[in-house]
Amino acid sequence: MEQLLYWFDLIGIVVFAFTGVLAAGHKQMDLFGAVVLACVTATGGGTTRDMILNIPVFWLQDSHYLWIAATTGVISFYLIRYLQVPMRLLMIADAMGLAVFVVIGTQKVLELGHSPAIAIVMGVMTGTFGGLIRDILAGDIPLLLRREIYATAALSGAAVLVLLDASGRVPGEIVVAIAVLVTLSIRLAALRWNLSAPIARFGNN
Repeated sequence: MEQLLYWFDLIGIVVFAFTGVLAAGHKQMDLFGAVVLACVTATGGGTTRDMILNIPVFWLQDSHYLWIAATTGVISFYLIRYLQVPMRLLMIADAMGLAVFVVIGTQKVLELGHSPAIAIVMGVMTGTFGGLIRDILAGDIPLLLRREIYATAALSGAAVLVLLDASGRVPGEIVVAIAVLVTLSIRLAALRWNLSAPIARFGNN
């Protein structure tokens, strides 16, 4: 189980770092800006989680995470210079990173002995805060705050993991896989059919 979570963590780092570079590319940033966005997107959620829980920040404990994010940033920067990358790919890659990090974050917090409610909140934070920081630095309205179904997908995946884990009837690896699929499916369905949440309106506007 520990090895599965570790590999999922690395996959999430690579995918989210890639989305950071895609966002940088659409804003015509230089290599430095692209690598910065890659690193903060890949590590922002987990860093925020660890600081709130007052535990060692994961990439300070294992610097491989930061190196992988930076390397992905450099490679992706030169890759997108020669390939036309549609904005929709950013959304799909972000959905994959979201699904992986939500589940990783929720599972880690459960293993630390916190309550299911705390695990869900921290899981959603792990999955969404890297993209939140990326969008703010890129000058965009964060996906987390838009009408798109984003936080809902994260919340659903975290809740499924907590419920299945509490039942004790499903092996841990299967629980993780199901939670990732639930989060990813909801987010991709929202992208495919343009599903969205109600928006705030004032008066008749």
